[in-house]
Amino acid sequence: MLEIEKARGTETILLVEDDDAVRAVARRALDRFGYRVLPAARGDEALHIARQNDNHIDLLLTDIMMPGMNGVEVAAEVARIRPGIQVFFMSGYADQDLVRQGLLEPGTHFLQKPFTPQDLAEQIRRILDRQPKG
Repeated sequence: MLEIEKARGTETILLVEDDDAVRAVARRALDRFGYRVLPAARGDEALHIARQNDNHIDLLLTDIMMPGMNGVEVAAEVARIRPGIQVFFMSGYADQDLVRQGLLEPGTHFLQKPFTPQDLAEQIRRILDRQPKG
C-alpha cells in the first residue's frame, strides 16, 4: 500500500459514471487526493467535455457498464479526441467476466467496485507514474 502522500496528484481526470452516488464518492475521493476532476454522468457528456476542455486531461476513469455508450466505447472515442490519454476502467463485474464477454482486453487497467478511496487513488497514481512525461 502506498502512503497517502504518495497517492496524491495534481493531474486532471475525466470521471464517467452513471450512478450518481458512485460518481460523487469517486469525485470526493479524488478531490481529497489533489486531483482535478471533470465529472460526467454519460458517455455523450464525457465526449463533450473531452472536446470542449482546453486543458490537458491526463486520465479517463470510466465505468464499463452504462446505458447508451458503454465505457469501452467512451474510451475509444475519447482516445480519438485525446490521443495518448491513459484509460482506467471500473465495474461491479469481475475483470475476468468482462474479458470473457469481449469488453476488456487482458492487461487493461481495471478496478472492481466497490473500492476504497485509497485503493482508487493508489491505482491512479500507479497508472499516471508509468505514463511517459510529455
